[in-house]
Amino acid sequence: AWGVTAGMIDNTDLFLEEIGPDGRSVRRGDEWVACEVVPEVITVRGGESIDLDVLVTDRGPIVGPAFDGDVGHLSMSATWLQPRPMGGMFELVKARSFDDLRAAFASWPSLPLNIVYADTSGTVGWQLIGDAPDRRSGTGAVPRPAADPETGWRPEPVAFERMPHLRDPEGGFVATANNLPSAEGSWLGLDFLDGYRVARITGALAGRDDWDVTSTLEFQMDRASLVWDEIRDPVLAAVEGLPVADLLEEWDGVLSTNSAAATVFEMLLGELITAVVAAKAPTSAALAMGAGFTPLVPFNSFLVRRVSHLVRLIREEPDDWFAEGWPSRIREAFRATIGRLEEKHGSDPAGWAWGDVRQLTLCHPLSMRKPLGRVFDLGPLPYGGDANTVNPAPVDPADPTGNPDFAVASLRVAIDVGEWEQSRFVLPGGQSGNPFSRHYRDQHDLWRKGDALPIAWSEAMVARSTRATLVLRPGG
Repeated sequence: AWGVTAGMIDNTDLFLEEIGPDGRSVRRGDEWVACEVVPEVITVRGGESIDLDVLVTDRGPIVGPAFDGDVGHLSMSATWLQPRPMGGMFELVKARSFDDLRAAFASWPSLPLNIVYADTSGTVGWQLIGDAPDRRSGTGAVPRPAADPETGWRPEPVAFERMPHLRDPEGGFVATANNLPSAEGSWLGLDFLDGYRVARITGALAGRDDWDVTSTLEFQMDRASLVWDEIRDPVLAAVEGLPVADLLEEWDGVLSTNSAAATVFEMLLGELITAVVAAKAPTSAALAMGAGFTPLVPFNSFLVRRVSHLVRLIREEPDDWFAEGWPSRIREAFRATIGRLEEKHGSDPAGWAWGDVRQLTLCHPLSMRKPLGRVFDLGPLPYGGDANTVNPAPVDPADPTGNPDFAVASLRVAIDVGEWEQSRFVLPGGQSGNPFSRHYRDQHDLWRKGDALPIAWSEAMVARSTRATLVLRPGG
């Protein structure tokens, strides 16, 4: 059995290019080097076609015009632009051991992934896959001058043998949740998510040894916040005596749909993150809080990493941030939070439940064309959690009650290794992409409740489960 989560390796870098006088060359050291020029035609429905000449440098294509704003001439290097073999998923069905799985993914130029593994011999393992750039210098966190010969990548990616993996660790389990896999070894990037989810998972797995399919599915719905555990004392000390501060004093830290305290907590985080970013990055606050550079990439990884930054600041209280001090700033943010809730949802905290104030709609891309959302979208429905709970539903600090549909659970599965027919899975909607099919949304209620469907395995179970058969015949 195997499963995946996003591996988050930074496999794409941007470089600042100087374009030559001819418009078709770039500076390398003291010389101008000719670019490959690729003509492209973009056909526009109902309008004139757009002719483009794309410059391709030794670093990669010039992509600057695709970004919002005046960003200059940026070239892009990406492992997924390299013509490398990509057989891993095709070989995975043949794997009979963890070594087989690792061999299948020794080269993987596609989306970086964490693969967790288990087999009937009792072996468990984890492998981070995805070609990671072997940078000559720097970390790739910001664009560097392409003219400098010391920038750029070495021809081959980081050797697979240097990529993090585990086999049969002492604790008897492996856990991954888009987190930084290791602080040691090759540099893999800055885009990994905070470690709260993996810490919660690790603590739960280590705390009992009687896990089964039912308890696993139940835990996948967990919405306890480790963030609150870390900042509870300084926050409560700062807001002591203020109206409705007792909501937080009595709160168990679970971001459930019916919790008013969860709403106060999330909106308070939003207020404080906004203040923290504005204090140090007033001209780039939107980007520092997670805004994207283009409609195709509407957010960046800062969106889900600002919370750990805030937690550190609240705990350390550095004196160069706010003239009035941290307790006063937290107190002011709390007052602002309560004021916004009262203005929009009334003065009674009974109307502030997190699942009512912040709801989830699963948006289909076609819903951008109104009124197609009425046909394609699922929801809205009450939904708890945030980016740092096991059951995730990220919160945009700039809009804490906005729709969290960009990173909720796209699949839940629990595999009973060896007892395959006990295994369960569920999707947020269904297995059809056709909104007029009965399988477009037939799993939606199960997914919402944390329930799941059996995976038909044996021929007998497949026969019992089959409702229709689609036969594909070659033409002619």
